[in-house]
Amino acid sequence: MNTTANTPWIDKDIPDFFQPISLLIDRHISNGLGASPALSVDDQVYTYSTLLEIIKDHVGKLISADVRSGERVFLFGKDSLEYIAYWLAAIRIGAIHVVISDAYRSHDLLYFLEDTAARTLIIDSEQLEKFDAIYPDIPHSLKSIIVRQSDAGEQPDLSRWKSPALAIQYHQQWPVDQAGRDTHIHVHKDDLAYMFYSGGTTGRAKGITHLSSDFIYIPERQGAFWSYRQTDVVFATSRKYFTHGLWPGVLIPLYWGAHSVISRKDPTAENIIALVEKKKPNKWITVPTIVKNIVVHVNEKNVLPDFSSITLAVTASEKMPIAFFEQFQRIFAIELLDSIGSAEVTYEWIANRPEAFRRGSIGKPVFGYEIRLIDSQGNIVTTPNTKGQAEVYSTTGTPFYWRKRTLSQQSIIDGWIKTGDELYYDEDGFYWFAARSNDVFKVKGLWISPLEIEEVLVSDIRIQEAAVVSYQDQNGLTKPAAYLVLAEPQSQTHAIEQELSLLIKEKLGGYKIPGRFFYIDQLPKTTLLKVDRRWLRDQLANQEQ
Repeated sequence: MNTTANTPWIDKDIPDFFQPISLLIDRHISNGLGASPALSVDDQVYTYSTLLEIIKDHVGKLISADVRSGERVFLFGKDSLEYIAYWLAAIRIGAIHVVISDAYRSHDLLYFLEDTAARTLIIDSEQLEKFDAIYPDIPHSLKSIIVRQSDAGEQPDLSRWKSPALAIQYHQQWPVDQAGRDTHIHVHKDDLAYMFYSGGTTGRAKGITHLSSDFIYIPERQGAFWSYRQTDVVFATSRKYFTHGLWPGVLIPLYWGAHSVISRKDPTAENIIALVEKKKPNKWITVPTIVKNIVVHVNEKNVLPDFSSITLAVTASEKMPIAFFEQFQRIFAIELLDSIGSAEVTYEWIANRPEAFRRGSIGKPVFGYEIRLIDSQGNIVTTPNTKGQAEVYSTTGTPFYWRKRTLSQQSIIDGWIKTGDELYYDEDGFYWFAARSNDVFKVKGLWISPLEIEEVLVSDIRIQEAAVVSYQDQNGLTKPAAYLVLAEPQSQTHAIEQELSLLIKEKLGGYKIPGRFFYIDQLPKTTLLKVDRRWLRDQLANQEQ
């Protein structure tokens, strides 16, 4: 298998039937890695042999809950040993695991339970209040609920939710089917295996289905692209309901016999820094929000964390101003590599890597992914520095959106997935992010991308973060509005706005000057830690009414 730039990537041949979790766990035990660390959860370390026994116990619990191959198992909680073990256990018995952010509200939880028709819900006890709010309306498809006890050890009374049609019990008390512990079903490579849900920034979150073949294709491609090794210690800061957290932070490391690091704690700058200094990962996968928070923390506290163990640092999820890449490199002497991916394609499809990177770009196509850009006339872009809508072809692409046939037909054509990202590539083949198609807008008949204005705004040291959205003024004209997070409290905001307006006029043109400036303590984020531009637009619309 040749991975040079001049030779096309060839995917590994895979059998029609195989057991995905055996590839991640059992295979390494057979090869003598049973005593090697597989998973760290904060202070606890679990070897491959220990993790397998834990997974088997969780398999036994799912069997006791009457979970069957092909049915949906729904997971609603924070990262934990139980979270990972149930995820892997469901795949081991051929069930379809569905994960969402625990930040979703009660009515969202009801929507997901109805949409997935999940038979079993696995939920943190901290989320039971949300379940209680929807209890009278839960779908008949839900038959069992396994509750993870809170970290404080509290056990709220579950009896009020018990009924002949619904079994509910704490994880610790749920029985283990001892014979069922050894259940491991070989699935077909084209069987549905798991589902993510979209972040819901452009409408109701939609189920993104994926096949069993991902468990070989993804780690093989990404492992070659970013040189995963058995000796790696890998820490992905994103929660594991997010493809950018689960795949690089758990599944790919386990496939390669490496050591995965996760945490129950909130991803604050302090907690992330402490975990890096303690666990000393050599691969660190994160998102711009975390990077910005760490840079701000270092500047405010005047401390220099020890990130010397990190040899590969990757960010993704949304565009980050080049100033933050430069600051991060100055502070840590680490080149932060940008990339782009999506749950529809299963993790990253364009990325930088140490062998080929260009700061500010999102890199080059990852092995095994085909990229094409479509211009406004519907033609494939063949000229460098010409913007187009990105489409991706990959055997790891979602075959369809769950229960959304029309949307599937509109978004996936002959295997090509429309990503909604506007990109261009330079003369050397590096790709650059231009905009999300649903974020751009016209001012005076000319297209504007919020990113270019935000880049100028945060170049001012007084601006910590910025987000630009469109609004309509009293005359019905569309204009940009800027939400600013100040690095320090400022009383002379009018002077700041004048200076920023002059800077934008000089660099971009007068029509891109925001018509309104707003000051906010922190930018709203989606469940995937992206700036929630829809929320900002709604706020503006409400103010204008």
